[in-house]
Amino acid sequence: MTINTHAITTTTAAASAAASAEEQAQTLAVLHEIRDELRDFNRDMDRLNALTEDQVKSTVENRKLTALTLMFVIPSTFAAIPGANFEHLNEYGFDNFFALPVLLGTVLAASLGTFVFVKKKGWL
Repeated sequence: MTINTHAITTTTAAASAAASAEEQAQTLAVLHEIRDELRDFNRDMDRLNALTEDQVKSTVENRKLTALTLMFVIPSTFAAIPGANFEHLNEYGFDNFFALPVLLGTVLAASLGTFVFVKKKGWL
């Protein structure tokens, strides 16, 4: 009985080549899947980056509007206290002659103080 070693070697080599090709195909499929996942991740990060930039712009705009509102609310509040009735302002401890200058000075000082505060914070 003679054994054909050449046929066994060829069959083994063919099986080994087929297994190697199958492993390469699986590896390639995994690599393609990883590439697709990374592309999706990159796309998601780009969308998130755009949203973050929009939120930063919105925050800056809101700070400016808040600062402007604050500077206009303070004088309005001081103007509403006496009701612009300087004839009977003795209840606040002012003489009629000094009522208007003191009120305007207080409003101006509060507005300038608010402006300086807002400017130091970098909101304007």
